[in-house]
Amino acid sequence: MARYFVLAIMAIMLGACAAGRARAVEFPYTAYVNSNDVYVRSGPGRNYYPTDKLQKGMKVEIYRHDPGGWYAIRPPRNSYSWVSARHLDVIDERTAVINGERAVARVGSAFSDARDVIQVRLDKGEKVELVAPAAEDSPWRKVAPPAGEFRWLFAKFVEREDGAGPDADYGEPEDEQPLAESQRRTRDVRLASAANQSPAQKANLATESGRAAELAKIDLELSAMVVEETSAWSFADLKQRAEAVLSHAQSAAERGQARIVIDKLARFEDIKQRHDASRAPEDGALASMPVRAIDPRYDGVGRIAPVVSQRPGAPQYALVDGSNTVVSFLTPAPGVNLRPYVDRQVGVNGQRGFMTDLRREHISVQRVTLIDSVRR
Repeated sequence: MARYFVLAIMAIMLGACAAGRARAVEFPYTAYVNSNDVYVRSGPGRNYYPTDKLQKGMKVEIYRHDPGGWYAIRPPRNSYSWVSARHLDVIDERTAVINGERAVARVGSAFSDARDVIQVRLDKGEKVELVAPAAEDSPWRKVAPPAGEFRWLFAKFVEREDGAGPDADYGEPEDEQPLAESQRRTRDVRLASAANQSPAQKANLATESGRAAELAKIDLELSAMVVEETSAWSFADLKQRAEAVLSHAQSAAERGQARIVIDKLARFEDIKQRHDASRAPEDGALASMPVRAIDPRYDGVGRIAPVVSQRPGAPQYALVDGSNTVVSFLTPAPGVNLRPYVDRQVGVNGQRGFMTDLRREHISVQRVTLIDSVRR
């Protein structure tokens, strides 16, 4: 029982955060968006790229409450996913069949061709609905979101049909706020960026083609940077240039493209911070480190332990290290069962987020791998 001591404390903290607020929730349920220009995202966190934007009064169907105040919803109308054309046998202009095992469906975005997030894999023989004609020479096809695929809204901007709000006051992520306030928050950064631009840079950002070329250049430089050691990563210049493109953008599509690059920079910056924070101490005291820091193949490594909490939507599992310290909380993605892995040493891969109230990482687990031996 001693090994669950830390988890018991964390469970108490989880319960305390929701004291007096908890109520039974039956899923799915209908709710309405209570603000304008609310982003729908490809995952439960502000670093996931936006897929759509909803207006006040629009109806949504909520299937799950995820940690950090993110609600998993049925993909809104006109949402789509990407599937590789080589995995599809087209039957007619609206229908195709998956021709291989475990074909990947990637979450699509109305703002760009981003398709980094994977939630669902499709079985051979499964039918999908084609939602757009094939683009010339494109290796991808747009399909209707498959069963089990979600999008996410922040709880602050959702109101239940009975008028109830979220179960806790989650605040507002910076880029989920109403547009005017978000612009005020980033105004100083963009003004500083504009002041540092050379005449050539200003001329380049004055045209749509120039802005697109600059984003492509930033993305290329980022790709070249991240193949190096993390100690060599430096994002200040790239962030400033991406912010400059955003400040000159003339349309929602352009702004969406710029935010995709800015979000990608933020994710790599987070990886660097995690790496720097988890580097082995000079005295070699490996046992005091989270074990995930020594195995880059996984998003988290450790022993899975159950967490008991009365808080609605709280994660049921946690990943703990050799000293029973919580490394991250875990939520199984659709189709994943973590129960057989309790008390087992595992490596997990999935979508990473952060629980701000507990200052702990959260992983929506998509794959679990048993590990025979881990250094302690």
